[in-house]
Amino acid sequence: MLWPIILPLKITLWVLAGFIVTAVVVAPLFKWRRGKVAFVSLLVALLAFIPVCAGIGSVLDSNRFGVFDYETYAEVQDFRIERYLPPEARDITIDKYAMGYRARYTIKLDELAAYLDESWAEADGRSAVPRDQLGDGDSVASERFGYSFDGLDWGVPADALHFHSPVQSDGGGADYYFDPQTNIVLQHAGYW
Repeated sequence: MLWPIILPLKITLWVLAGFIVTAVVVAPLFKWRRGKVAFVSLLVALLAFIPVCAGIGSVLDSNRFGVFDYETYAEVQDFRIERYLPPEARDITIDKYAMGYRARYTIKLDELAAYLDESWAEADGRSAVPRDQLGDGDSVASERFGYSFDGLDWGVPADALHFHSPVQSDGGGADYYFDPQTNIVLQHAGYW
């Protein structure tokens, strides 16, 4: 749940530690006492911690979250996304955010079914919700899932086949909405 703030936190700690060390090392050049400089620079670092961390996080987030396009699965290179994305997916558009993603891609129904069968086999009964209770392959109208893709101009199909990944104990997992007329999947995945 806290993974999006770990990298900004680490970078901030290193930057502020570098600031303190640099201030203490250069203090004699200005004829300042190192002890006093260490205390003042530590105080400045403590006061600057939240604004610096927020700024670094903002810069990082603008590059790691948003809408991205990929031709193939191999181009994605994000283990959080690869966990729920079928390797056979093509023409992939992904809307990444901190706790999940929404994806649109092309795949054949038998490829999607094989991927999901393999995922369920690997889960080996460890899914928080059994597959037979999820209604895998049921037809659903867009009114039931279209809101999951609000804000994206992806053309939600009127009807789709609904599939599920295994559900993690913390609720993480993915929903797949397959349009049999276009072989396009709209996918919503969450992870904590």
